[in-house]
Amino acid sequence: MNVTGPEKNRNKPNSHFQTDSALFAMEEEDRDPAGKAHAAERRKKRVWEVIVSNVGFFGALGAIAAACWAWGAQAVAAYYFVPYLVVNLYLVLITYLQHTDEKVAHYRGAEFNWLRGALSTVDRSYGWLVDELIHHIADTHVVHHLFHEVPFYNAVEATSIVRQALGPYYLSDHTSIPYAVFRAFHACRFVEDGVAVAHYKSARDFNKRHAS
Repeated sequence: MNVTGPEKNRNKPNSHFQTDSALFAMEEEDRDPAGKAHAAERRKKRVWEVIVSNVGFFGALGAIAAACWAWGAQAVAAYYFVPYLVVNLYLVLITYLQHTDEKVAHYRGAEFNWLRGALSTVDRSYGWLVDELIHHIADTHVVHHLFHEVPFYNAVEATSIVRQALGPYYLSDHTSIPYAVFRAFHACRFVEDGVAVAHYKSARDFNKRHAS
């Protein structure tokens, strides 16, 4: 429904289940130097990727329904739904804190480029054990944005090199995770309109602006 999506996609197909969804459109394909035939081939490939994804999604739903029929909804809730909630808890938590911080800038118009967008993330450690268990996706996320094909077992070494190369443009945060969540939730509620380089603002900043 594109509730929080970009305005350019309003009144367009926005569902992940639709092969012509605006979510999968790539504007640069229309300017593809390899020609429109190459762009059309990539669009055709994406159509099949969406179809395969849909089959997998509804197949999984069917498997869950079959499991409920075979073993009962209570067993499926205990062995599937509860672990599902746990996985989503840490997945959403990690993703939220990777991209939500007062230091992360938002660029508009001419101020935006690929490198600035890629650097709009924060490396954050969850302690050595959790970092190992999640293959360092949180404490080497800047490298993941810059070089997504780097395998996780080289990401720590790559991060040390990238940190030196970027200097002050490398973002990391070392506050405790509970405090980081609290701070992000309260201090990162919106970004101002009409600003080329914007940073997160709090609800208090919003109230101050409209009260003045």
